[in-house]
Amino acid sequence: MMQLHWFKTAWRNIHSNRFFAFINLIGLTAGFAGAMLIFCLVYYHLSFDNFHLDGDRIYRMVSASHYEEDDYSQGVPQPVGKAFRNDYIYGEYIAMRSSLGEPQVTVGSGAAKKIFNSEAAYVEADYFRIFNYPFIRGNAAVLTAPDQAVITEKEAKRFFPGRDPVGQQIVINNGNAYTIAGVLKDIPSNTSNRQQLYLSYANYRKANPWMGGDSSWAAVSSGVQCFVKLRPGISAAAVEKVFPAFLSKYISPEGAKHASLFLQPLSDIHFNRTYDGQTEKKQLWVLATVGLFLVLMAGINFVNLATARLFYRSREAGVRKVLGSSPSQIRWQFITETAILVFTSTILSLLTAYAALPSFNQLFDTTISSAALYQPVFIGFSLALFVTVSLLVGYYPGTLLSRLKPAETIRGKLGVARTAGVPLRKVLVVSQFAIVLFMISCTLIISRQMKASMDTDIGFNKTGIVMVDVPNQDLSVIETIRQRVGMLAGVNGLSFCYSSPMSNMYNLNDFEFENATAKTGFRINEKAADTSYLHTFGLHLVAGRNMTGGDTAATCLVNETFVKRMKYTPEQILGRKMTAFGRKVVITGVVKDFHTNDFHEEIAPVCLVSNYRSYGRCAVAMDMRKAKQLLPAMEKVWKEVFPDYGWSYNFLDDNIRDMYHAEETLLKLIQIFSSLVILVGCIGLFGMVSFIAVQRKKEIGVRKVLGASVTSILWLFMKEFLQLLLMALLVAIPVAWYVMHQWLQDFAFRVTLKPGYFVMPVLITTVLVLLTISVKSVRAALSNPVHSLKNE
Repeated sequence: MMQLHWFKTAWRNIHSNRFFAFINLIGLTAGFAGAMLIFCLVYYHLSFDNFHLDGDRIYRMVSASHYEEDDYSQGVPQPVGKAFRNDYIYGEYIAMRSSLGEPQVTVGSGAAKKIFNSEAAYVEADYFRIFNYPFIRGNAAVLTAPDQAVITEKEAKRFFPGRDPVGQQIVINNGNAYTIAGVLKDIPSNTSNRQQLYLSYANYRKANPWMGGDSSWAAVSSGVQCFVKLRPGISAAAVEKVFPAFLSKYISPEGAKHASLFLQPLSDIHFNRTYDGQTEKKQLWVLATVGLFLVLMAGINFVNLATARLFYRSREAGVRKVLGSSPSQIRWQFITETAILVFTSTILSLLTAYAALPSFNQLFDTTISSAALYQPVFIGFSLALFVTVSLLVGYYPGTLLSRLKPAETIRGKLGVARTAGVPLRKVLVVSQFAIVLFMISCTLIISRQMKASMDTDIGFNKTGIVMVDVPNQDLSVIETIRQRVGMLAGVNGLSFCYSSPMSNMYNLNDFEFENATAKTGFRINEKAADTSYLHTFGLHLVAGRNMTGGDTAATCLVNETFVKRMKYTPEQILGRKMTAFGRKVVITGVVKDFHTNDFHEEIAPVCLVSNYRSYGRCAVAMDMRKAKQLLPAMEKVWKEVFPDYGWSYNFLDDNIRDMYHAEETLLKLIQIFSSLVILVGCIGLFGMVSFIAVQRKKEIGVRKVLGASVTSILWLFMKEFLQLLLMALLVAIPVAWYVMHQWLQDFAFRVTLKPGYFVMPVLITTVLVLLTISVKSVRAALSNPVHSLKNE
């Protein structure tokens, strides 16, 4: 009966104070919904590859080269897997995988021929004994034979709708034909291994005899990776101890000094940006902190309004005490009232999160299923949120009520000074302002860094350049494309190359400089390019002349960074010879430095050399005003020259933007959830001012009768909050400066933090506070004092 009475009384109190209940409900719902979406996102990333059996024993073998700078790669020399399997018994299973990207997959022939693209890789059979990707048809043994393929159930339905895929044939890149010998269950979305099509590893060795050979220890490609499932009881540290001797056995002593192998845990693959991970755990903790801020802001709003209204609840508490209620009963009465609001907010938040999830996935490039909201872990989080907030938020105001003396409260001697001046409430308001200031500061600085990354001079032209894959590097085909596309109206330049100047695709190699008495201590980034490369990308020569064309040309260009590393001047290095890429070349020109990778890394030493066999892409600089006519014309030429291949293209500036995908995603997340934090804070502040306006209604009426101006009454409202804002500023700005300073260290090219960067956050926060206060206080200041004093 007592509990039922609590619920009835709580409902009556909520109903009689609908405005303040509504304010709390909106604030809690916004905070909880944001926290729930953040929880889903964080849990989604933390769940990557956690479904594999014995995942704690699965590792990826990664490599590093140590010259003047350390260079890390997720790839290893191709022979590593076989050699390690033969020399040591540490691995229960060892498998090599060579990524094929998204090759063209041809199904059928003649009029029934269809062309698809699918993520593919060559793998050894033990790959499926390491990873938990179950077979629906067939088993891992099918990949021990050449010309065999395994596809996922999703791809089987796409390639062969309504047909049995096993026994069907597919052709990869108009080359080798493969027979479908097995079908896998669909790969879960929360895995770093996203391939949908797996080919026999024997075919990789056949297609790439040099890279795929057992003697290619000098070649490391990020796409050639080795996975190991250690035997039970074997530690990664014990295995890594044998790697130096293992490398010394197969490569030269000099080469072994500059090379290292490591074991990367499966749980680290998704999060390690050094080895091309998709995100970083510290970014997840940043988002988790934002989620905590959202819940804190909503809770602070509730506590502030509750403590401010103690004067109106004090007589109720006094009467209850006189009638025999214990302090704990009064406390639980208030907690029950709080729990009703929190429970309602939790339900509304769940509905909001469910409705927002599709847009959330699209905006942040995730694949979180709505089923995640029904998972035990999410239900547990929601229950924990409800119980924790109900108890913590309801306990303090309830305790204050339970401690009031009934004799004073019933006689009405508990004045404003005893309630509205509760020190904790001021601390909470300062905390709110500090959180808002911190979030705005971080958002603006991250935005500034991203803008600097995208808008700074990168040393070449990235606008209006289309990158098209070249499926056939035959010299006659290249010249045909050059002539036919080059004469189209709107084409300002055309170049065949291995990659654009700024790209994640690079080819690091050792080199020997003429008359050098010692190793240079660094490697160079080879970029195969034709003589039109400089013109097409707008690169500038600072000394010398362009290289000569032709595959046998023995000339090259280097960048300024290379010259500085060699301790020459641009003029001095001209005419010098070096041996690189398997041939001797003469340096004929020095190119002005351009950014070779994203802004997390320094500019690398570069050598541009003519080599048509490596021209995997065609860069076309176009007049964007004619793009609508030019792109279809290019497609027509391409299909005539390559009738058996599909047509696809992308713009260079989009490629460069993709290099900052993780940072842009983080920025969008912080912008959206910072806006939620600010919204919740403004809602709470509006509620506080609204209550103070009601509480001090008669005081304002007396002041107006005695001649107070509207401005002085506004100042009455604002001065206390501005004092609290100043205190918050002293707390938030140093913390924001420290956090942003640490975050910027990940960028080799970064903005420098200046005091002026924090002026805008302070101004924005001040304006938000003043506007929020003004909405209610102006109305109170303009009200007719007769209405507030007529009952006296």
